Amino acid sequence: MKELIISNEADLAEVLLANPNISDRHLGEILIQEGQLNNEQLQQALAWQPQHPGMHLGDLLVARQLCSREQINAAMAHKLGIPYVTLDNYEIPPQVLNLVPADIALQYNVLPLAAHNKRLVVAMENPLDWEALELLRFHTNHNIDTVITSNAQISKVLGKYYLQHNDENLDDISDELEMLSVEKPRNTDPLVLQSIAKEARKKPIVRLVNAIITQGIQHRASDINIRPGKDRLNIYYRIDGKLQFSRSMSLALLAGLVSRIKITGRMDIAERRMPQDGHARVSHKGNVVDLRISVIPTINGESVVIRILDKQVGLKPLADLGLGTPEQRKIHTLLSRSYGLLLVTGPTGSGKSTTLYALINEVRLQNPHIITVEDPVEYDMDNIEQIQIAPALGYTFAESLRHILRHDPDVVMIGEIRDIETARIANKAALTGHLVLSTLHTNDAASTVTRLIDMGIEPYLLSSTLLGVMAQRLLRLNCPHCKIEEKVEPEVRQILKLDANEIFFKGGGCSSCNNTGYHGRTVVSELLEITPQLSILISNGANTQTIKSFAQQHGMQTLTQNAVQLARDGITSIEEVFAVRLD
Repeated sequence: MKELIISNEADLAEVLLANPNISDRHLGEILIQEGQLNNEQLQQALAWQPQHPGMHLGDLLVARQLCSREQINAAMAHKLGIPYVTLDNYEIPPQVLNLVPADIALQYNVLPLAAHNKRLVVAMENPLDWEALELLRFHTNHNIDTVITSNAQISKVLGKYYLQHNDENLDDISDELEMLSVEKPRNTDPLVLQSIAKEARKKPIVRLVNAIITQGIQHRASDINIRPGKDRLNIYYRIDGKLQFSRSMSLALLAGLVSRIKITGRMDIAERRMPQDGHARVSHKGNVVDLRISVIPTINGESVVIRILDKQVGLKPLADLGLGTPEQRKIHTLLSRSYGLLLVTGPTGSGKSTTLYALINEVRLQNPHIITVEDPVEYDMDNIEQIQIAPALGYTFAESLRHILRHDPDVVMIGEIRDIETARIANKAALTGHLVLSTLHTNDAASTVTRLIDMGIEPYLLSSTLLGVMAQRLLRLNCPHCKIEEKVEPEVRQILKLDANEIFFKGGGCSSCNNTGYHGRTVVSELLEITPQLSILISNGANTQTIKSFAQQHGMQTLTQNAVQLARDGITSIEEVFAVRLD
């Protein structure tokens, strides 16, 4: 079904009167007929479905990157006989907007478009969400008609109409998040606490904080930045690794907003001169999301960064990371070993923790005894013993490892190898019959070997324990809605060894990707598997270049080569490849 652009109520009435026929075919059959899927892919997805109970086929196809969300939406519209629309420049009448409370609109991601004769037309991505439809019917006292559009479009328009934060409309901001584990702030002067807390607990401020967090979760943001300027307060969301400006508001809101965040994160609201860290937990649509909060003083006021740790986003199966089939097979082989050291490397923000959790998810299918040592514990995982270190109390990675090796683990996950003591204990654990998974800050896979030797691990010991090293980066994915041909400069082609006639693509920018040209990220990696021959080279003290050259001669694809292949497939742009290249 073709996506229809509607700009006003007349356009909406026209598409509703068209009344497409309901199809009796299944979603997969429609996708095959439209050429979006082949039968083999459909059968593969149907075979996966029992492993993901409660996950709809459309969501599974999107997660496995077999179809785009827009293709699923169009097929659903075809099946249900519901118009599939885009809301560019659509103006919602104020009287219609007022029919749906902001908290319901944000919670269920629905958008009221028009109302007539006790019938309300709403835009939503899933018109089979009966809970949302019944709630809308109850609150508005209208019968509900639906049109289908993407969640991204709905969120964008919701932000425009429901989150224009100024002093006059704070009462309209969402109270959608249910705060969990909120405790009283630390003890301080009672009079100071009373004056600050009074402002922070005003209902509009509470709603403002909740709405900012809600939008961050809905936009898949990893971080929320709240930055005071000289005369305005600015909100940014980090989406797909890049900061995106969201909105500006009155600087007068800063004190109450920061105080509310401090109360939520169990920090001292009277302390405004020193940095503070906090933690909170929220429930969003039944899903528990952890928030890690950092507050630092600046010359313009206190600045806040909120890290969003959403299990639905951060905990992925190994197959969903974006690794190539050869790499996945090698990793499965390495994880089947009963002992040894497997490392994930890369700079900060390269997705190492996500990969580490994916490896643990894969290992725990064999039901071993798994203990993790982390700083901090980012995601709670069932049937795994997770330990949070406390360096301020002297409880470091090395100290905790000394104890847990007596606790009979089969698999040990170490959040990060930071020092020689941790490296030695990790290597000793691998040598004495444990499978050890950890991360390290190195640029590529081969240099990890020499880094560990430089830290003090004897080459002959490392060659006996190291199973493999995966160096990785995160690449942004081209938006499928606005792909255009990419102009690649000659010097870039020369550096990346690209043919002069090769054609590449990038996102041009549209409403679906917030005009960034990108939507989502994938892992690009190089996997150094330690073979017996490589083990001998390591034992003899070979340098980084020797190890890398040998591995490439025996089939290792470098990170740059894998990234270029993703660009050749149209998945990402050469601009992204050039930014993460290693050679």
